[in-house]
Amino acid sequence: MDPRKRVPIRGRAAVTLGLAAALTTVAGLAAAPASAGTNCEGGYHCVFYFDFSSAKHGYFTGDPDFSNDTFNQGGSSGRGTGVNNNAWAASNSSTGGYYSLYYYNTGRTGPLVFCVRPGSQVGREQLSTNNVAGDGIGQRDEASSLELRDSGWIPGGCF
Repeated sequence: MDPRKRVPIRGRAAVTLGLAAALTTVAGLAAAPASAGTNCEGGYHCVFYFDFSSAKHGYFTGDPDFSNDTFNQGGSSGRGTGVNNNAWAASNSSTGGYYSLYYYNTGRTGPLVFCVRPGSQVGREQLSTNNVAGDGIGQRDEASSLELRDSGWIPGGCF
């Protein structure tokens, strides 16, 4: 006798429904975003003019040169100001587990200013400064480019 004929239809339907529910749960977990930083849309890496309520600029991919970017979203404080050497805060809402690495120079060269872990942020009070923008000293008012990294060399001490 065929073993499939011994399983009642209700039993097969229950197994099918159970498998469908399990697959839906697994698919939902895989599609969920990794985590979100403060005031930054999912999938983006944001820099802020002053704090998390001021104007911001969001990056979906890295950018080798902030010179042509402005704070064009978010709050009104700083809106329209160039991003290069003017970021006082940053937030990472990567959905792919990418770290945000900010560099002193364009072209993602020179020393690393700071980095932000996925789902984290760094406020202006956490960044060092000598109150001179773009002089390569301190962290606030110094970022000129952004690299996104999910593996390889990830510096310790990321915010």
